[in-house]
Amino acid sequence: MNNPQTLFTQLAREAEAGQLFLEPDAAMTCVQACTDFLDALRGLKDGADFLLCKDAFGPLPSAQALGQKFDDKAVGPGGFAEVLQQHIDTVTRMKALFEAAGKAYVETDAESRARIAAAAHPDR
Repeated sequence: MNNPQTLFTQLAREAEAGQLFLEPDAAMTCVQACTDFLDALRGLKDGADFLLCKDAFGPLPSAQALGQKFDDKAVGPGGFAEVLQQHIDTVTRMKALFEAAGKAYVETDAESRARIAAAAHPDR
């Protein structure tokens, strides 16, 4: 499971199944950190178009080719915008994991309290 996206998807499934827990305060701190990081990543990705510079090197074919190489590094395949999207996808999965783990903790805690209360007062 070397792919972080696959890892976080699997961990989120385990949290939803009640097999992975995270204290609610810790979960909410992590969720907020993911939200803040996602905002920053999306801002960077939205600004990637400002990195385009094909025409900045002049009209000669060699200058245009150089400019195209820089443009490809910004928004081409494997470029900055694509890498940012991969990070966005991973952090989105992390956020889902933390939400599910926090929810699983709360649900298990409530279930445990109900069982303890029922065992302590069997006549109710």
